[in-house]
Order: sequence, then C-alpha cells, then structure tokens
Amino acid sequence: MRNTLNIDNTKNANLGLLLLRVGIGVLFFIFGWIKIAGGEPVWTGVGGAMKFIGISAWPAFWGLLATIAEFAGGLLLVFGLFTRFAALSLVITMIVAVILKVSLGGGLVEYSSPLTMLLVNIFFLLYGGGAYSLDNYFRQRRQLAA
Repeated sequence: MRNTLNIDNTKNANLGLLLLRVGIGVLFFIFGWIKIAGGEPVWTGVGGAMKFIGISAWPAFWGLLATIAEFAGGLLLVFGLFTRFAALSLVITMIVAVILKVSLGGGLVEYSSPLTMLLVNIFFLLYGGGAYSLDNYFRQRRQLAA
C-alpha cells in the first residue's frame, strides 16, 4: 500500500516549522516589549524569580536579562537568525519561569504555558531555524562561496 502522506512532506514540514518559529517569536517579542516598557519595577519582579534557584542578588539585572532574552530572542526567532542562540536564551528563561510557577504551588494550568514554550525552544535549540530561515540562507551562501 502506498503512503500518500509523504507527498510534499518536506515542504510542508518546512512551512510548518516556519509558522511555528514566527508565531512563537512574535509572542516572545510582544511579551518582551511589554516588560521593557514596564521598566525597572517590572524587571525587578521578573528577576525575583531567581530566588527560587538560590540567587537573590540583583533582581532587576536578572529581570532585564530575561526581558532582553524574550524581546531579542523573539525577534531572532521570527527571522530565523542565530536561532540556536536565541532558543538557548529562551530555554534558560523558561526553565526559571517553570521553576517559579511550580514553586508557587501552581498546578498544571499555571505552568503549562512556560513549559510549552520551554519544550518548543528545546526543539529550536536542537533543530535550528529550518529551511526558511536567515541561518539557512547565510549557510547556503557560505557553501557557495567556498
């Protein structure tokens, strides 16, 4: 029996990856922008999550780092540029977010969103930006130039 699901499967997979990467990137970009606009009080609140992993110094600094990871990481994901670096910064940020939500006693509803974002970014960290990314475009140009 012939498997008809494989017709254009690579093209569909690449398109699906593009849509996922851009959608997740836009969400992180928006949430990062909201936190940037909130200023130091918001950064201090976000950075306060670090106490759940044993770091209580400089909460505004840690919050600003997380904010930049979301804002810049989201933008990089949208374009598929430095995708693995962006995903790594978001993986670290989402690990802390999951730890925060679990530590506060929240159930699955409370930590499912950061956990989902963590899992998606682990995928981007391992796989990269895909065929329709600036990473791939620049990689192909380097190969042609060599």
